[in-house]
Amino acid sequence: MRFFALAFVATLFLTACGGGGDSAGTTEDASPAESAAETASTPMGTASISGIISYSGEAPARTPVRMKPECMDQHDDTPMSEDALVNEGAVQNAFVYVVAGLPDGYSYATPSDAVVLDQVGCMYTPRVFGMQAGQTLRITNSDPFQHNVHPFPEANRSFNESTPGQGDFLEKTFRVPEVMISVKCDVHVWMQAYVGVMDHPYFAASASDGSFTISGLPAGTYTVGVWHEQFGTQEAEVTVEDGQTAATDFGYSAESS
Repeated sequence: MRFFALAFVATLFLTACGGGGDSAGTTEDASPAESAAETASTPMGTASISGIISYSGEAPARTPVRMKPECMDQHDDTPMSEDALVNEGAVQNAFVYVVAGLPDGYSYATPSDAVVLDQVGCMYTPRVFGMQAGQTLRITNSDPFQHNVHPFPEANRSFNESTPGQGDFLEKTFRVPEVMISVKCDVHVWMQAYVGVMDHPYFAASASDGSFTISGLPAGTYTVGVWHEQFGTQEAEVTVEDGQTAATDFGYSAESS
């Protein structure tokens, strides 16, 4: 009888401490989506901010990316650098976000959908993107060989892990807002991505035509920032009313760059 009692107590202890569970896997920590769901979220608004990121003067020339043979085999044409994509005066891959102006005490639930960063053709896709703090980042490998994922945050916890082959993936989270986090591959040193981690959903990356839109804002006056890996940062103050769209453009130039 004493034996069974001791066995029962031991079982309870292991269960409470997580004993007997499978701790292996690629997910870093459980997403805080469940706890966020218990907290009332700040209502989304009906205002928007949109604009164009432009570049005046002679744009930086794109250069061929010097890749290993197995990576070159994944491309029909010579891959070109992506650190300064300027298309007829429009800047692609600028990160635009609300810096200040949201209501005091605002809180937004962590999205349940994962943000996907792919490794394809020995390049990160997308190069520049945003996500909310605590949201799942799914890093996939679409290439038939090993990649390594190595972010360099200042406020968040780093990691340095591999995706060994095609179809493999990692799932990670960044807990603290941070603009921007550089992501590299130690196996293929030219691979580069940047992620902006926010505590709200008001951010965007500029498209190939330089355009961006941040929607769902409450009416108010905001400080909007733009970040580009080569051209630097800018800020502007924007006032927008319910149901309206405020136009706010940002401009870089060959002289300022």
